[in-house]
Amino acid sequence: MLKEQKEQLSSLMDGNQSDVQFIDTVASDEELRQSWYRYHVARDVMQGKLFDRALTWDIADKVASAIALDELFEQSSINQTSAPKLESIFWIKVKDVVSKLSQVGLAACITLGIIAGVQYQQSSSSENVSPVLNTVPIGVSVSPVGGIATGQNQYQTQPDTVDAQEYNKIRFLIQNYELQKRLNVQQ
Repeated sequence: MLKEQKEQLSSLMDGNQSDVQFIDTVASDEELRQSWYRYHVARDVMQGKLFDRALTWDIADKVASAIALDELFEQSSINQTSAPKLESIFWIKVKDVVSKLSQVGLAACITLGIIAGVQYQQSSSSENVSPVLNTVPIGVSVSPVGGIATGQNQYQTQPDTVDAQEYNKIRFLIQNYELQKRLNVQQ
């Protein structure tokens, strides 16, 4: 739509122009009629005269045209597909296994790098500070499994004590098993 036609349409709305030929042009041209409608809606909104019933959203024509232009899924493409070849299935499985192995390898390399870095950092420090990965809470004495702690958190195992503890534990487990067996038989 030309700028001149928009100006004529605006002046017709304001009542400054009453050209019959232009009115016929507006009546016959769809784009001009929609502009005429939009101008009136904008004027009514600015003047506060617009009611809900005046605004109608007629989108049925646009939806119908969009559906008509939409390409439908063709059923013939499904019939043309065939089962994959045995060779391609083999290579797909090989690819999956290699990708999983490479992920595990990458995780192992990163873990190795972290452990080596922590050990290097601990060995390079000249002062005897607390270790980086100290998981023991402060103020708590921890004994290793099967060993006895000395005064400076250095652990020494005493074979006689460990053997006696293991023997007592095994004896207790056997007694418990026998007791449970007797209880289950009586029921």
